Amino acid sequence: MAATSCTIPITVLQAAPFNLPWGSSIFAKVVATNIVNPSDHSPVGNGAIILTYPDPPASLQNVPSQTTALQIAMIWSAGASNGGTPIIL
Repeated sequence: MAATSCTIPITVLQAAPFNLPWGSSIFAKVVATNIVNPSDHSPVGNGAIILTYPDPPASLQNVPSQTTALQIAMIWSAGASNGGTPIIL
């Protein structure tokens, strides 16, 4: 056996003809090939979900009027990407 895994860049899955958005499940079939013939397709497997980490908050700032000796109040702007799901604060 020469290879037992493969890697497909997310950019390929998000481009045509697939056009998969963040959070999509990836369903795959595998075919083994040798000099005689290819095998039958494997059963469909769902081994991955397209996820990404969210971008960090931008413009993080202290709010002095709400900051006390026991807590620090902060404000920020959301990052450009939420990673495919809402960010819960």
